[in-house]
Amino acid sequence: MIEVAYVKIANIMTDVLLAALTLGPLLVSLVLKSNAALGFLALSAGSVVVTYGGNDISSLIKQIGLGPYSTSAVELVLLIIPLAVTLLLTRKSVAKRSKYYFQAVAALCTGGLLALAAIPLLSNTMQTSFSASDIWINLQKVQASVVGVGALCSLFLIWFGGLKHSKHKKH
Repeated sequence: MIEVAYVKIANIMTDVLLAALTLGPLLVSLVLKSNAALGFLALSAGSVVVTYGGNDISSLIKQIGLGPYSTSAVELVLLIIPLAVTLLLTRKSVAKRSKYYFQAVAALCTGGLLALAAIPLLSNTMQTSFSASDIWINLQKVQASVVGVGALCSLFLIWFGGLKHSKHKKH
């Protein structure tokens, strides 16, 4: 009986964590009026750094003696820091309400990509608990759409987002 209750609590906790990862960037982007398109691209860059340099950076941190951090902890930081810094630095940059819907789509895709990239970096035990979650299973089914829609929406927002062009005065 206690084991069944423990499993139910663990399932609820994994669903809450997945919801926080997925909806977190959306809430932060809307509250801070941050540029979610740049957030998606920053998260993508963080994912590339983790994929191609995560192990080397983790080894370097251990060799320098900066701490006994696990490789997965270092990789999670490398993944999340570019997104967090970008959302903070671009606060109050989305002023037009007409862009909110596109920003919301980009932010939601950012959250989905964050979950898809972060969960595999966790320990095997944690990954096993996520594999039983319906949210995780459904998120994995739509991962191509999350990445594709997020990338397209982000690029369109950047390309057509009203970048200010400098106007030179003729003398």
